[in-house]
Amino acid sequence: MSAAAEAFFDRPESLALRIAGLLRPEFNVSVIHPDPDDPVLAGRRCDVGGCERPARSRGLCAAHHARWVGRGKPEVAAFVIGAAPVRTARARVDEVFDLSDLAWSCRLEIAYVLQCRHDERGRGIRPAAVRPVVAVLAKAGASSVLERSVTEWVALLPPGNCTTVAGATGFLRYAWRQVEVVAAGGGVETEYARDCWDARRLGVAVTVGHHRVCFERIVQPWLRRAVKTWARTRLVGGMSFGAIRRDVTAMSTFATWLAAARPRAADASVINRATVEDYLAHLAAHGPAPNTRLGYLTSLRGFLEMSRRRGWLDLPANAVIYSDDLPHRPAGLPRFVPEDVMAQMETEAALARLPDATTRHLVLVLIETGLRAGDACRLGVDCLVADSVGWPCLRFTNHKVAAEQLIPLTARAAEAIRSQQDDVVRRLPASPWLFPATNANPDGNRPFTYNALRQRMLRWQAAIDLRDSAGRPTRPSVHQFRHTFGTRLINRGVPQHVVQRLLGHASPQMTATYARLHDSTVREAFEAWCATRVDIDGQHLPFHPDAPSADAEWVKHHLGRIEASLPNGFCGRPPQQDCPHPNACLTCPDFQTTVEFLPTHHRQADETRRLIAAAEADGQRRLADNHRVVLSHLERIIDGLDSLAPDHEPT
Repeated sequence: MSAAAEAFFDRPESLALRIAGLLRPEFNVSVIHPDPDDPVLAGRRCDVGGCERPARSRGLCAAHHARWVGRGKPEVAAFVIGAAPVRTARARVDEVFDLSDLAWSCRLEIAYVLQCRHDERGRGIRPAAVRPVVAVLAKAGASSVLERSVTEWVALLPPGNCTTVAGATGFLRYAWRQVEVVAAGGGVETEYARDCWDARRLGVAVTVGHHRVCFERIVQPWLRRAVKTWARTRLVGGMSFGAIRRDVTAMSTFATWLAAARPRAADASVINRATVEDYLAHLAAHGPAPNTRLGYLTSLRGFLEMSRRRGWLDLPANAVIYSDDLPHRPAGLPRFVPEDVMAQMETEAALARLPDATTRHLVLVLIETGLRAGDACRLGVDCLVADSVGWPCLRFTNHKVAAEQLIPLTARAAEAIRSQQDDVVRRLPASPWLFPATNANPDGNRPFTYNALRQRMLRWQAAIDLRDSAGRPTRPSVHQFRHTFGTRLINRGVPQHVVQRLLGHASPQMTATYARLHDSTVREAFEAWCATRVDIDGQHLPFHPDAPSADAEWVKHHLGRIEASLPNGFCGRPPQQDCPHPNACLTCPDFQTTVEFLPTHHRQADETRRLIAAAEADGQRRLADNHRVVLSHLERIIDGLDSLAPDHEPT
């Protein structure tokens, strides 16, 4: 119990009266009858029409879930439509929360806890999880759940099956925290005074990572106070809760070492240059990986600088971490997923094995756009925007750089988003999220979380038996889709600055890692391709990697792939030279052109008319018809460009 709660609990009757003032009439009773349609307290019912059994998993009751598994786990929505109610279904029994055995003050507390759970509109609670807690409190004659610690109450719970014990333990911990908040006075200031912060009570949204941060490992009181002040300053300044957790982890590691290396440290004067150098040596010898060590030292340096500037600690002048003290970050390559592994995951059969439509659409969007998982989970339901020609684009917030972005979508990604929009409007019309959480989210107010996506990805990869080229099981992470997307773009010849815009990188150095990978892998592929290349007459064209002209030829090939990508080979002409055989892809709906190309279109139209005449003279009707299709496109293009530039003279 916190010090504030202990001070308030000196007057237990005041706590009871305060809770009584917070209770609504429907909860201020001995027996609470939840609304049958309340998904939090009454429990969700089976999604199969006419089935009144309580849902256990995937929105199905135990009987229908067994049938679903027996049929090979098809799409749940399709299964629900075709399933019939269980013939032996029991009549629905409205369960109640009976608190009549509790003392008056304790009854008010448990009723208030149920009211809190109802108002949160999150994970449901069933009477079966509350009954053991009520029995323990009644047997102990407790006037408040705060009379004992959570650990002491949990030890008194009766044995039972795992589900019942887990539910009762979870409810007991939740109840103790809720009542303790009231006893301590509640509010943001009370939460900041604790040694364990809950992001939900601070009003901070958390999509990636846990929603609690604890300072209990920082055993030095003077250091803990300063770290809490530093964390609060950064949090209210806009830093994410996940970043605060990482900073506190770094400071907890430093505090643990300091307690062992300087056990008599009474104030901040112990943190001097000698202490800093000892800590650097400790991390180098016994610390984590270089990237993690760099994060620890960066956090510590930021804390020391701000503590000195704000006067939180009276630090010696030499308590400094210099830039050359920091370990160098290894220049690694992108952790892309090999294409043979991606091919296994991108098939329709594999995607159909994902547990629900929301997860499947989310995975498709991640693969096709390269978004960070946290940004994708927080997409708004109205995220689609059409450009000037009607092509779908995605509008999203890049939370890492705090900027709104707009990127073009592939047809596959746009189709997945539209399908997800239809599904959300049908199931959760009030939800602001494109991907609302699928569990414990009856109103759709919470977005899908990274942790849920990560767990489902692991189960899905195991279900499809995902393996690498050596036949070993492999489990790529969600973030590797982003690396794969960037690698694919670079390998297709997309300019680096365009990839930087698409991925939302803050600096070109981040995108340069993909370019380094591209240069090495494509050069190897180019040399292998050169070993088998022939010209238009079928003559072999030799290539010697060690020849003086090898680098120049590689540069010519590299540029040629960007400006003249062909479906059946490569152009051997330097891209600076004009092409005597223009190929405008005139039958492609995505083709675009401008007035500056009118002379080329006129010349190609004249050449096409000659080809039509020659084909008709030779009796080649099919060839003539093909040329007529090209000519019709050319004539429409010329007419359209002439209307934009009527004064243009053909050449």
